[in-house]
Amino acid sequence: MDVKVCKNCKKIFQYIAGPEICPRCKQLEEDMFQKVKTYLRENPGESMHVVSEETEVSVTLIEKFLRQGRLEVSPDSPITLTCEMCGRKITSGRFCSNCKGELTNHLNEAKKALSNQKSEKTSAADTREKMRFLKSDSIRR
Repeated sequence: MDVKVCKNCKKIFQYIAGPEICPRCKQLEEDMFQKVKTYLRENPGESMHVVSEETEVSVTLIEKFLRQGRLEVSPDSPITLTCEMCGRKITSGRFCSNCKGELTNHLNEAKKALSNQKSEKTSAADTREKMRFLKSDSIRR
């Protein structure tokens, strides 16, 4: 466990895992999330600025909730996000479904390439001569 400084309130806290914010700020953020979620459930067609004004939660934080995939808006909503790779309109997260698939394929290819390199190294190591050890009781003087 580390001791870190909270990115929001600048207080020192014992960091375990997750975002580098203290438990108090994490709880405040969770409370704001619940407020936004409830408001959007009751008012599904509102813009991000109206939601921000009504809930007193910053637009940046609302966008963060959407990017994390914790909130999702309807496709006809005025609240919009764009895919970080292609710029297509999305309702939640960072990437559209096409780009997610493309990223998954690239990662799988990289994984295969790394496993092939590893297997080539181990097979090359197997062909080399190996050092042999003698048991001490079998050595005669």
